[in-house]
Amino acid sequence: MAQSLSPKIQLPTVIKEPSLETTDNHLNIKYLKLVNHTASKRTKWSYQEDPQIGVTFYLHWAMNEDLKKGLSEEEISKRLARKKNDANKAVQGDRILLCQNHYNHGHRVTHVVETVSSTAEKTNEMWTREVRVVWVAQDPWEYAPQTKNVIGNFLFKGGNLISANAPSIDLNSDALK
Repeated sequence: MAQSLSPKIQLPTVIKEPSLETTDNHLNIKYLKLVNHTASKRTKWSYQEDPQIGVTFYLHWAMNEDLKKGLSEEEISKRLARKKNDANKAVQGDRILLCQNHYNHGHRVTHVVETVSSTAEKTNEMWTREVRVVWVAQDPWEYAPQTKNVIGNFLFKGGNLISANAPSIDLNSDALK
């Protein structure tokens, strides 16, 4: 049997997570999501029943009930289709920073979650993704990191996923240590 004259050289294999796109991002955050909007004047925190690392829950992409009033069924269907597309934007394993606006305590970062399910599911007129908690603010959340200290002066306009690499985001994941 003939042997090759060229030496076999093993090159190191670089393994990179597909979602790791930002620098100085120890939590590998790919997206940001607002889970309750200032206009709703909410005084309760969303997902507070899931405050432990490793716990899974369903993250919602819902349409505000007040916004549905006066819209045609066709317009509601179009908006829900956009919610579905947004819920499917993250791939399995992507990490999402969850921000909340509390009427009494302002804008706070409460969770970093990782998508567990590969696609969104429709449940009760909303789209959901199963996620796992990888970081959570200490209770009480009134003292959770202020959003501006984590993402800069970016202002959310809704609950869609925003890339952590967007030029208007100044991600400081060190504020979550």
